[in-house]
Amino acid sequence: MLKLSRVAPHEWRFVYPDIYDGLMDQFHAGCELYEEGNLDEAVRVFRAVLAQMPDHLDALHHLALVLSEQNLLDKARDLWSQAGRIGHKAFPQDFQPGKDSLEWGWLENRPFLRCLRGLALDTYNLGKVEEALELFQELLSLNPNDNQGIRAMAVEALFKLGRFEDALDITEHYPGDMMSETIYGRALALFKLGQQQKASVALQQAMEYLPLVAKELLKTRHRLSKTANPDMVAIGSANEAYYYWEDWGQFWEEDPEALKWLRGMMMQTKKGSQDKDR
Repeated sequence: MLKLSRVAPHEWRFVYPDIYDGLMDQFHAGCELYEEGNLDEAVRVFRAVLAQMPDHLDALHHLALVLSEQNLLDKARDLWSQAGRIGHKAFPQDFQPGKDSLEWGWLENRPFLRCLRGLALDTYNLGKVEEALELFQELLSLNPNDNQGIRAMAVEALFKLGRFEDALDITEHYPGDMMSETIYGRALALFKLGQQQKASVALQQAMEYLPLVAKELLKTRHRLSKTANPDMVAIGSANEAYYYWEDWGQFWEEDPEALKWLRGMMMQTKKGSQDKDR
């Protein structure tokens, strides 16, 4: 049975039973099969691990990933839900949600955080935005450093719900962030809230950090490189700009004033650059 152990005030980590270490070689063999594309064999290995330890969270997560790739989405969803229930069952009564954390830095916490992320993304993809948002917010509360990039999804969900103040609040928790979703999301949230001056400053900073994103938003035709890999996107690249437009273009395009503002800021920046070159 999984347990949580306090490692510092308001900080916890998972503790696994003795059998866990003895199954790691078998589990890693399953991961290698998965990475090689041998999905059926990977399923067999992960199921063998779970037969010996039903609450092996990483085996549940990776089995769900494989089943998802095999288009067995309902079965994958059941596994992520099961993993979430198992992990939450380990929380002691004195665990304080909103105050206590499961930091990513503790390797023992990562399986549960991965499972919760899998469940959150699956829920979001089903169109259950509010339900997914609750999971995103729980992940940000449990792991405030957000090594998983959950803040980007949380801000997107809040935009879909029209909760711009809450979206802005998340971006302010990550000053100096380089994620296109948060730095451009911050600018757009400020614009939606009528804070024009702050919005323009935020947009100028976003365009300085990631200029290709602004250019992509203003294009009439959008093309993705044939070699693009959504799992390996370089910061500042044209592929990153395309993926941002794909997910966030709707929020800009539904507001003609926002696009007009963006275009004006681009022209102002271009003119300033030309003046400097003279």
